[in-house]
Amino acid sequence: ADINGGGATLPQKLYQTPDVLTAGFAPYIGVGSGKGKAAFLENKYNQFGTDTTKNVHWAGSDSKLTATELSTYASDKEPTWGKLIQVPSVATSVAIPFRKAGTNAVDLSVKELCGVFSGRITDWSGITGSGRSGPIQVVYRSESSGTTELFTRFLNAKCTTETGTFAVTTTFANSYSGGLTPTAGAVAATGSQGVMTALNDTTVAEGRITYMSPDFAAPTLAGLDDATKVARVGKGVANGVAVEGKSPAAANVSAAISVVPVPAAADRTNPDVWVPVFGATTGAGVVAYPDSGYPILGFTNLIFSQCYANATQTTQVRDFFTKHYGTSNNNDAAIEANAFVPLPSNWKAAIRASFLTASNALSIGNTNVCNGKGRPQL
Repeated sequence: ADINGGGATLPQKLYQTPDVLTAGFAPYIGVGSGKGKAAFLENKYNQFGTDTTKNVHWAGSDSKLTATELSTYASDKEPTWGKLIQVPSVATSVAIPFRKAGTNAVDLSVKELCGVFSGRITDWSGITGSGRSGPIQVVYRSESSGTTELFTRFLNAKCTTETGTFAVTTTFANSYSGGLTPTAGAVAATGSQGVMTALNDTTVAEGRITYMSPDFAAPTLAGLDDATKVARVGKGVANGVAVEGKSPAAANVSAAISVVPVPAAADRTNPDVWVPVFGATTGAGVVAYPDSGYPILGFTNLIFSQCYANATQTTQVRDFFTKHYGTSNNNDAAIEANAFVPLPSNWKAAIRASFLTASNALSIGNTNVCNGKGRPQL
């Protein structure tokens, strides 16, 4: 295999699904978005394990590259390696699975969700209609995690009635400023699978709850609609009528992302504009959270280089982009089977036009741009 990559555990099962990665790609290694970004930006394969002899050719991350990360790469690496490419891969929900027996659906208002993860609500009886009682114990990601960033971005925007505020961060511990410590009595675990293992630990009393990628949160797509195991979110009152929250199933995410605008053609040389994020206010690269559908959502992203020192690797990367963002024989079925949502057709078209059209200055392997530049090959 020629193309080494890894990173975010949220899309790990997708990228490990047979035939999603095209010929020449090594198996994807899930280590978290933080390590994935560091591995790519510094070409440090040991972020994936112990091997220091291999190079890193791409990464998956739910956490958008920061302005500092982009500027440092541009000054330190781009002159010899070429520009980096950052684009959304798929849309995703962030699910709220739990382990607490009961026959009632767990349907969280946003205020209740905020209360659970701020530490204000510490007993299941504090969740209206849950039909459950007993201590709540939060399980959270211990390492730098893009899933955590997607989740805290939502908490930052929506938890406006709490004592304090949530920071938009990749590390959940101490993310809340209100004096209530969400990690007091909580359980830290590493990686998506580690969190789910801690959630379902039968050697401890029931009552744990966490935030998680949808494909890890439930073993089947139907399981995401089982509100006795995966919470609905967003119950409330609309026009004087009580309404249920929504499950994290893909259908409840699709409508929200369909209205996210593609980057303007004049701005597409900037990797920052390619990854939209949801937030409290709109602005450059920031879109409002939807008024309907499942509310906790975002994108998991791909980070590649425009230039590779090896011509075969250039072709392999182009082949992956061609399939993943193609109009047919693409990865959409696998994406949906893993509980994610494929990008809308206008997004796919913009990515193909920018990074696969040979005459475009952004295209992967453009000989005029990549002449004498390239990411290390071995």
